[in-house]
Amino acid sequence: MVGFQGEEEFYSQIQDHLFEMMPESWKTVFLHTSFIDISNQIPKGELFVYYIPKGILKRKPVNCYEVPSLFDIDEEDYSRLITSLYNTIKHLRDSYRKFRKLKFTTIDIVCSNKKFVVKYGFENLLNSEYSPEERHLIWRYENLNIDLDSLNRSDRKFMEDYIQESKVSLPKKMEIVETEIYERPAKATVDYESSLTLDEIIERDKEQKRLEEKRRKKEEKKKRKKQLDILEDDDTELVIKNEILRNRNIR
Repeated sequence: MVGFQGEEEFYSQIQDHLFEMMPESWKTVFLHTSFIDISNQIPKGELFVYYIPKGILKRKPVNCYEVPSLFDIDEEDYSRLITSLYNTIKHLRDSYRKFRKLKFTTIDIVCSNKKFVVKYGFENLLNSEYSPEERHLIWRYENLNIDLDSLNRSDRKFMEDYIQESKVSLPKKMEIVETEIYERPAKATVDYESSLTLDEIIERDKEQKRLEEKRRKKEEKKKRKKQLDILEDDDTELVIKNEILRNRNIR
């Protein structure tokens, strides 16, 4: 497939945006963007990015919309990174349309093992039988290998029906482009060497909770001891009073 003008530069810019969004070392990055064209209106779009952290153990995908809260990153700054990525993909779509005389409605990108794989889709999303939420669920199942048992009852039932239907449905039109990840260093949103991994953050939070619980128990112990001391004082005072009364009666 013959490329279009500026194609490689767009891919390079997208990689820069994606890598800048990564808060830790990663194994694989997944991106999905979709566009719904409506007459005389600005196309409606959605974008989501997931990544799998690098590590010895199997790691769960991280939703990039959760990165600011997980890594204590300014939410507005991070939102600007996502907006820049989305705008670059919109410009890519415009250039693609001018050259190919065709508009793609979805673009999926996977960065892994030094490979940059782009999949263009052309499904009519305006008349799709699935809602955006259902399409997101399908995408997560097909790309992130989510376990159906981890879904709630309604989502699991939906996916089971979808899987059966997909076995007899016609394959969707798609264009695939595969290239190398460009060796152009991008400025990460945080320094890998000075930041914690997600696992380390979880362990840090566990340690903080453990220390907080230890402090709480220590305070409770002090409080109980103080209460016992007061009771002992009261008992001593009562014993003294009783002894005085006893001595008076003897007299």
